[in-house]
Amino acid sequence: MSPGSPRRPTILALREVRGTTLQADKQDLVVSAGLPNEDRIADRLQDGNTDWRGRLLSLETLVTVRDVKKSSPNLSLTIGQHHDSARYVLPISEAEIKGQEWRGLNTCTGSPSSSASLTDSPVSSNTTLASSIGFPVDDAKDHGQFEAVEPDDEQRFLYRILEEFRTVARFRNDPGTPKGELKLLDGDVDEQLESRLSVDDQDTPDSWIPRSSELRRLTGKHPLNAEPDLLRLFEAGMITPTKLHFVRNHAAVPQLQWETHTVAVYSDPSDLISKPRSWTMEELTSGQFEVIEIPVTLGCDGNRRREVNMVKCTVGFNWTASGVSTALWRGVLVRDVLLACGLRETPAEGRWFVNFEGADEPSSGRYATSIPLIHAMDPTNDVMLAFGMNGRVLHPDHGYPLRVIIPGYVGGRQIKWLTKIWVTEESNKSHYHIWDNKVVPSFIDSKSHPLAKAFFSDESTACWEQILQSIICKPAHEECIEIPCESALEGTYTIQGFAFNGGGNRIERVELSLDGGKTWRWCFRHFLGSPLRHGSKYWAWLFWSCDVKLKELANAFEIIVRAQDNKKMYQPEHITCNAWYRVRPTVIRNAETSRHVIRFQHPVAPLEEEGGWMVSSEAPKMETHTQSVSALSAFSLEEIAKHDKIDDAWIILDNKVYDVTPTLSWHPGGPRSILMYAGKATVAPSIEYKNIHDNFAHGKRDECLIGVLSAEGIKTMEEDADRAEKELRSLKEVRRGLALQPDGFTSAKLVRRTDVSADSRLYTFELPRKFDGSPGTLGLPIGQHIQISLHFKDKAVLRSYTPIRPVLPAEEDATFDLLVKTYLPAENGPLFPGGTVSNYLDCMEEGEEIDIRGPSGAIRYVGRGDFETNGKQLHFDKINLVSGGSGLTPHWQLIHAILSDPDDKTLISLLDSNKTFDDIWMRDALQKYHEEHAPRFKLWHVLTDPPEGWQYSRGRVDKAMLAQHLFPPDEGVAVFVCGPPGLVDEVALPALTAMGFEVDVSLFIF
Repeated sequence: MSPGSPRRPTILALREVRGTTLQADKQDLVVSAGLPNEDRIADRLQDGNTDWRGRLLSLETLVTVRDVKKSSPNLSLTIGQHHDSARYVLPISEAEIKGQEWRGLNTCTGSPSSSASLTDSPVSSNTTLASSIGFPVDDAKDHGQFEAVEPDDEQRFLYRILEEFRTVARFRNDPGTPKGELKLLDGDVDEQLESRLSVDDQDTPDSWIPRSSELRRLTGKHPLNAEPDLLRLFEAGMITPTKLHFVRNHAAVPQLQWETHTVAVYSDPSDLISKPRSWTMEELTSGQFEVIEIPVTLGCDGNRRREVNMVKCTVGFNWTASGVSTALWRGVLVRDVLLACGLRETPAEGRWFVNFEGADEPSSGRYATSIPLIHAMDPTNDVMLAFGMNGRVLHPDHGYPLRVIIPGYVGGRQIKWLTKIWVTEESNKSHYHIWDNKVVPSFIDSKSHPLAKAFFSDESTACWEQILQSIICKPAHEECIEIPCESALEGTYTIQGFAFNGGGNRIERVELSLDGGKTWRWCFRHFLGSPLRHGSKYWAWLFWSCDVKLKELANAFEIIVRAQDNKKMYQPEHITCNAWYRVRPTVIRNAETSRHVIRFQHPVAPLEEEGGWMVSSEAPKMETHTQSVSALSAFSLEEIAKHDKIDDAWIILDNKVYDVTPTLSWHPGGPRSILMYAGKATVAPSIEYKNIHDNFAHGKRDECLIGVLSAEGIKTMEEDADRAEKELRSLKEVRRGLALQPDGFTSAKLVRRTDVSADSRLYTFELPRKFDGSPGTLGLPIGQHIQISLHFKDKAVLRSYTPIRPVLPAEEDATFDLLVKTYLPAENGPLFPGGTVSNYLDCMEEGEEIDIRGPSGAIRYVGRGDFETNGKQLHFDKINLVSGGSGLTPHWQLIHAILSDPDDKTLISLLDSNKTFDDIWMRDALQKYHEEHAPRFKLWHVLTDPPEGWQYSRGRVDKAMLAQHLFPPDEGVAVFVCGPPGLVDEVALPALTAMGFEVDVSLFIF
């Protein structure tokens, strides 16, 4: 559809969207040469977004997932070099779709149930993710600044130091020539980028961003502020893999596209730049400007802040020493872009500034800052607009598609998601430029201090260049070296770490002390291959090493490192954020082996973990609750356990107690999904709730708050959390190498779509290859489900489905099939505007991706009549299966698994209910099994609207029908039910319990 052309009525347009239409739309994005016309893409996006955004406010029309999906093409399918493994995001929230006002809304059924009906009917509502030891040592001899080198080592030391000096003397300028084109998602992609999505992000606007589990989150789930393990950072090498690079975000990551992003360049006052304009990514990168690629070390302004907080608490986060990383940054110089825009020459007496602003929206306004213009205009400072990182486009957390890189400066000046550049005659006046990244006098103890504004507003307190820093990485925190015998103490250990500096100043020396700074040893420096720029600038860190005897470590109180720069300045001794870095060794005895062990402790442990040799000098501040919460009653777990019935149900969420009885009658997933946690001491509902609920649910939850958990109860819950963590580790080990993982989402690409009926589709998804290059393996246990994740602008939308293939290990072929009923938009009725996920899937193009996680579900078929459910082992000789509509899929897995094993003697009786004949899924396959395996497999259908000549039951499922066609209750007989809440909770559960089946003993719900 061309921009500006007339559009058909909304509902007709929605219903006519099919594969051919989608393919035609995709062709609109491609010009005859096979490359995307980015102007046409931008025009079409603007046209489509304007259309549905306007109708979002109308009472006469309704915006659906289909509208937004069709108007928002997945641009990652065009030029792969312009996109990384970040996921496509639909630029609307599910709440906006569900919360629309439209004509006829009030004619639907009551609000809770009508709200529920706007989502897809779940396949399963049971988705539970579940000191000295006296060794002799020679007295230390003071030989001045350096400790004497033993005579037999003198020549070896001389050779190494001369080789180091020669290496530095041979350095030549790195021209910064880029190493080829930006890379696709191949080659070293697994080493550089994370492909899986974290569970922690799925209820945040960042649900679409793959993030490594190796990044330790400092400030909770959102926004992301994270650092890697210090040893892992060092061992990853001198160029930090993108997935390990520290992250400092102030808000949600903006959802930007290379093809449509622009950066505005202007001045204020306007006469400082004669040709203000906006630049597209294509214009910046297509050849008008010289592109450079250089290694630059970035460090967070708060690096090592946790050490400082141990001495005096600050408002900074508890960063350890690993809030620093080095990457290859590719971009164009800011000076070149400004000159192209007609920047005037700064008057001799003038002092101008260049300002940068990003697209992120923290709580106090856009994040912006400024630096002196003269610094940016000096070509030897390499201030660049970066669009590449480690050979690929920028990762979303690092500013995709465009950011500022100011080598030698602190991270807080290097704006990400850049949208504006402007030149001014005074420095930036934004909130974050004034109140962030400042070092004020110690008597300014808060931002409310009477003198705070004066000091924060002055440029003299601003953090600009990085400061001199050196860190010990090996030995690592809590590393232990076993000493099997006294002779082992003559062995050598190599202490290693990194050092960096600001302003491009070279680090001339790194020194190590084992005697409290009385004497110092030389540490050998290890540089990147081409570290030099412009004859004097070193923008990247170096690594260092020093060999010591184990007996020296055993008798040392501390291992201290310090660096010296080319101005002969050393790091300070006492605690600041760049003081000497100290690691303390202690000698202990291993209780199991009775051998001595040297144990090393760094100043602080990562995150909020206990450990490290530093002790806080300030009393910990206790968290206080609001008055409304503190006034609530405290309940014990014993009291809560009494409330576990449908007419009296309490659950625990985040150590608060809720009476959820009123919600059971209308809950979208049916009452059972809540009752399974009623009265139970478990953290599972807290985890599950956060993953799948929206603001409407939050409001209903708050109405149910009645108290808090007692102190004893909280302790028990914490123990439960520890148990859950151990179980998760065990499960991850068992599932190593499989696509489905319990704590992360894996991408799966749509490769084929088949229409099964007017509203049912068979989707085939391809799994990513394993790290060794072999085909992916799903690894879903029989009877369990996968959770799929689709990304909307505020968070992910998740639903559970059961694949119909592969069921058996022999059927694994690196793909899986989902059979999905599409709840299409309707003119009237409660399904208007249709199911969120099913309509999204129905509009997907081949090549697009979803994300999957699992396995989930409490029921697992082991084989030959053996089941595992909720940790219990059960055996049944006969099983009844009651399904409604799409609830057939987990039953199909059981049927297929049992009948494919000639040694499995389990008898099956399936009662499958649907509305029409065309709604019966896999009817030919079921009929074939029935004919080939009678009487092992009994099959009976129920239709509410059958065709003429129908030989099975008519109407709705009832108790009589169940009694007639199912195996009666007896020892070794069970019934499994899966379907919509109306079938499960209103019909099957009452009838089957009346027949004598017992819930969780012989009656189970998928």
